[in-house]
Amino acid sequence: MGEFFSGPNFSGRSLALMARLAALAPGNAFFIGPYAEAALSGLSSTVADEIALYRAAEPAHEFVPLDFAGLSRRKPPTLSGGEQVLLALHCFSVSDYPAIGIDTALEQLDPANRAGALGFLSRLSLPVALVDNRLDCPAGWSARACDGTAAFACDLATVVNNLPSCAAPTIAIENLSFGYPGGREIFRAANVVLEPGVYRLTGPNGAGKTTLFKLLAGVLAPIAGTVTLDSSRYAPWRDGNRIFAFATQNPDHQWCGATLGEDLARRRKALARHRDIALPDEAALAALAALLGIGTLDQHLYELPLVARKRLSWLWPFTGALPWLMLDEPTIGQDRAMRAALAAAIRKLAALGHGILFITHDDEFAGAIAHRALRLANATIDSESAFAP
Repeated sequence: MGEFFSGPNFSGRSLALMARLAALAPGNAFFIGPYAEAALSGLSSTVADEIALYRAAEPAHEFVPLDFAGLSRRKPPTLSGGEQVLLALHCFSVSDYPAIGIDTALEQLDPANRAGALGFLSRLSLPVALVDNRLDCPAGWSARACDGTAAFACDLATVVNNLPSCAAPTIAIENLSFGYPGGREIFRAANVVLEPGVYRLTGPNGAGKTTLFKLLAGVLAPIAGTVTLDSSRYAPWRDGNRIFAFATQNPDHQWCGATLGEDLARRRKALARHRDIALPDEAALAALAALLGIGTLDQHLYELPLVARKRLSWLWPFTGALPWLMLDEPTIGQDRAMRAALAAAIRKLAALGHGILFITHDDEFAGAIAHRALRLANATIDSESAFAP
């Protein structure tokens, strides 16, 4: 009973999906959007409590993609984006909701979990509505094509075309250990050296890819271990981050203000104490924002469509002000044309000398970029062979 809604960004797919859910189950459909945390209740302190909130007396179609017993004491917000998607799917599967809609959330899943989720949805006898930029219509599903008017024109080629060259430092991570309260170790004495270049973090959902980004940005502090930049000690969790421009998986987690202007002003103020950083002025930032589809710094960030907010999250990394970029699932919600433009922009930044770390489960996107893979598994970080398109 699956229905697949296709079309480019801003074609009206999401509105069509929501209208279909309203018709199928008025006010009583389960919905998982691009960021699954919004599908969770926000009322539970642990994963076990979250599942208990939704569990019906006799679940008819339970889907168990993770060891939820092992995750039972974790706080839902500390799960990875992919784990939150899988938790939301599990909560739906044990509930008595009569229909489900999913808007690009499956794009966050690793290949095995993505295949498992699609198999589960395809087997359901309940109505399912799906938007996904990386799929054609699954076999046996009904296709619904959307062709609305495009908006928020984005010119990434011009954004990066005139940036100066960069000399990114070499990063050395030694004996890094970290774990979340109530959960397993994420890293245990992990070691890796990252010379300037492009690196793709790989591994299953929950392996620690986003956690590594947060440690490097200083959002989290390790239990043990050190980070050095060209052999000089670097502790952003204590001294502040002056190296990594971080575009988060959910762009709403990175804003520093209600408007774009407020956000950028606070970033510039935070970095102004580092005299070695050449910060772009307000006019330059406004010009970059316009190339990303946002015509004024007075734009309220949360009034933008999610796809536009995701693109705008690339603005600070693409200023070139910081030598290393970290892009967490940058293709979520983006159509094929934008994914190709983003891959070209990353190639350009790498050629200028920036270091780039990115996370994606989109093999087609990663395949358009020369990179080295960093495999995260079993609490370690392993550098794998280089890939050239």
